[in-house]
Amino acid sequence: MLDSFRRGQRWLTAIFIVAIGIVFVFFLGLGGPVSGPTASPGVVVELGKVQVNQADFQRVRAQQQQRLQDALGDQFDDRAAGDLIDSQAMRALVDQVILAHSAQQMGLLASNKEIKQVLMRDPSLRGADGRFDQENFDSLIRWEYGNQQNFLNVMERQLLQQKLIELLLSQSQVSDAEARSAALFDLEKVRIAFVALSADTLSADATPDDEAIQAYLEANQEALRAVYEEQSERFASPEQLHLRHILFSIDAEADDDARAAARAEAEKAAARLEEGAEFAALATELSDDTASKDQGGDLGTVQRGDLAPALDEAAFAIEVGATSEIIEGPDGLHILLVEEKQEAGTRSFEDVGIELASKAAAKDRAKELAQQLSAAVREGESLEDAARDAMLTLERTGLFTRRADGFIPALGPSQEATAVAFARSLESPSSPQIFKVGDREVLIQLLERVDPEEEELAVATASARSRLEQQMQNRTVQLWIDNTRESLLEKNELHINTALVGASF
Repeated sequence: MLDSFRRGQRWLTAIFIVAIGIVFVFFLGLGGPVSGPTASPGVVVELGKVQVNQADFQRVRAQQQQRLQDALGDQFDDRAAGDLIDSQAMRALVDQVILAHSAQQMGLLASNKEIKQVLMRDPSLRGADGRFDQENFDSLIRWEYGNQQNFLNVMERQLLQQKLIELLLSQSQVSDAEARSAALFDLEKVRIAFVALSADTLSADATPDDEAIQAYLEANQEALRAVYEEQSERFASPEQLHLRHILFSIDAEADDDARAAARAEAEKAAARLEEGAEFAALATELSDDTASKDQGGDLGTVQRGDLAPALDEAAFAIEVGATSEIIEGPDGLHILLVEEKQEAGTRSFEDVGIELASKAAAKDRAKELAQQLSAAVREGESLEDAARDAMLTLERTGLFTRRADGFIPALGPSQEATAVAFARSLESPSSPQIFKVGDREVLIQLLERVDPEEEELAVATASARSRLEQQMQNRTVQLWIDNTRESLLEKNELHINTALVGASF
């Protein structure tokens, strides 16, 4: 459309068809589907007296494509972006029709005089003498709109939608306090101290002793059995072997003579084992596996699947204390010894009850300590003093600003704790609130607050006002359009023919 008209609607283009971010919002479906009864033949969108034809769609589509191409540059892929451009062009047209129709219903008008004023302000339609260039205007109409009536229809729609949006936005204002608060939100910094308590971080003095754990087990049998059932997979163990081996390595490209020589050495070792040689000593003497030979060929505990297939099959077929035949693996010839075998199974509750009770008792102890700290703070003590009295570790952060994910340095993400940290004052720095951060019970105390300088705050406030106004305007207009569209579809007044242009929603 005409440049001067575009400049007069910077907020409008942000809502509809210029901003790439909005394009992707609609592409992801966040604006809701556009669907409805089919329009009249040859008409893409129809609502009351307002109609949009295929030429209108193609013109808007071309504008969408050019803007997306300008934004993405060499990364633009016409084929890949085709559906996106179709969908967004259709969405923009439907929104325009809804706004224009609603403006007419409210009695708003777009006169020929207003359209003429827009044209006269457009520098692209002025000649070298600065006057309106009728020839250039006629050429524009023929090229982009086909005839003057189509052009006037489009201009009327856009002026009507502009008037309605201005009416809607007159109710969207950001106060000085809101803008300043938003700026402070981004700029102010705090430093805090915190205590983080969990079953794994309790000091030796705070950890329940064996007697307390046994008492906990006896008092909480039912609850612990429920935990055992829920976490039964934790206590299942696969079949395992404690294994030793002697390796006679063979290079992957070794010839037959080298392979035969390695086998001869392996057969000599096997014969010595049959004569009673001690396996570990022989492995230390002969094995080519530098990682295990000094440990007598000890491979530790292995499960099914840990070894190469041929070795795995042979190892799990050997009885405890027996040695294998000579087995060929990927790196050479092996002789295996199974020292111990553990069958697959699940540890019983009787076997793991103390383990569960120890964890649960420590967890409850951490909660108890957190409650004690909270009570001390409620009684007027600082968290720092309360932690010192309880001989608990008090950690400190550096200065930090708010993050969208609520991350606090040295502590982790907690939106709730972040909000409280920035809400506390130095006159009342300690919070009695207990926050759950991961598996930890956390209490915090404000140590330092750094507010921005007034000059910096003034600049940030102006920026925040602009951002908030844009967000509020977008939300106001889009919510109104969405609600109106749904109402018109329910009443069968809005007609859309997506098949006519190949767009889908």
